[in-house]
Amino acid sequence: MQRGAKFTRYLPEEGWECSVLTADPALVKHPKDYSLVQELLSGQKVHKVFTLDAQWLYKVFWGLRLPKVVTWLIFHVFIPDSEILWLPFAKARLKSVIKAEKPQLVYISGPPFSPMLLGKWLKDKYGIPYVLDFRDDWSLGQSRQDNPPPPAFRRIEQRLEHQAIANAAKVVVVNKAYKRDFLTLYPEQSEDKFCVITNGYDESDFAAPREPRTTKTDQLQIVHTGVLFARRHPGIIWQALENLIRSGRIEQDRIKVHLYGRNFESFVFRGFENSRIIRSIVELHPYLPHPQTITAMCQADLLLLFSGAGAKSEAELPGKLFEYLRAGKPILGVVNPRGVCAEILLQARSGVVASQEDLSQVEARIWEQYRLWQQGKLQIQPDWDYIRQFERRQLSKALAEVLNSITP
Repeated sequence: MQRGAKFTRYLPEEGWECSVLTADPALVKHPKDYSLVQELLSGQKVHKVFTLDAQWLYKVFWGLRLPKVVTWLIFHVFIPDSEILWLPFAKARLKSVIKAEKPQLVYISGPPFSPMLLGKWLKDKYGIPYVLDFRDDWSLGQSRQDNPPPPAFRRIEQRLEHQAIANAAKVVVVNKAYKRDFLTLYPEQSEDKFCVITNGYDESDFAAPREPRTTKTDQLQIVHTGVLFARRHPGIIWQALENLIRSGRIEQDRIKVHLYGRNFESFVFRGFENSRIIRSIVELHPYLPHPQTITAMCQADLLLLFSGAGAKSEAELPGKLFEYLRAGKPILGVVNPRGVCAEILLQARSGVVASQEDLSQVEARIWEQYRLWQQGKLQIQPDWDYIRQFERRQLSKALAEVLNSITP
């Protein structure tokens, strides 16, 4: 993950030497971006530990058309998540790592959340304090809202979550909405235990010379990076674009939408399989290494930020937002207008917001941006002083202050 890799790179500047324990990617089914490994400091200690990936098992049962077996395994065996399979191997390696390196502090980031269970084990066995880092909500997360687990699973999960938080020296969260939710769920915990450190961007990622633009300049080039899944289905955007083109307000050959990431055509075009308009203006690209993703952002005319509607949408804060901000391109945020994402986007003066639940509003915002582009006026005046607080070095300083408050 970029967050962990960047902290590992910049914490040494603040006096903290980092040693990393992570899963060996050999048998892991998820996409892998080896360009991020190249950013680590020379001599960085990385302990890769064997793990089993339940996704391969799930794939077998899906192939046999037995999805109920997968659901049963998720809610009755792999609690809190399937990465629990890594823990026995991680514990075995930790014994030798701790003996050799004698760490003063342990930092555990999730999801997945099962590695957070190692915190109390380390504290009880070795007396080492630990910090939890929540990149997403755990028991109150969107996935739990959209696919409610059985009551027994929920009870076990919240017990594990409470235990992990109660024994942590500090808890870091990526936005203030998560802090609010945890304090509501566990009011006995001190507010001072929770610290907000957002995701961010790395200035060095934007320093390299950019390749010349290859996309047409006589088309409005809209770029979205990352995965669309679950409630994050772009149907409302497709409908708005189709309405604008059918009504003649936008010329079909003057607009293009590029989706970069591991996206599935069957999901992206669901409900619009037979729409010639959407099929012609939307182009799917494979997952790109991080440097190439930055290039795609910088070559866009308009960057698309999208989150699905529903419970907890106000707490959604995609990590891509901060790299979008640094790219300096206008951003169209189809997000919860009362959420943390809209708040940061508008405060940065980097774009406009349309509610992800209001088709007429999405339509109006797209047309507005298109007309500005036609007139050569699609520009922004970002608040760079505000945006610079999200630079990775600044965020690493903030994390170092948290660590120093535990172990000076």
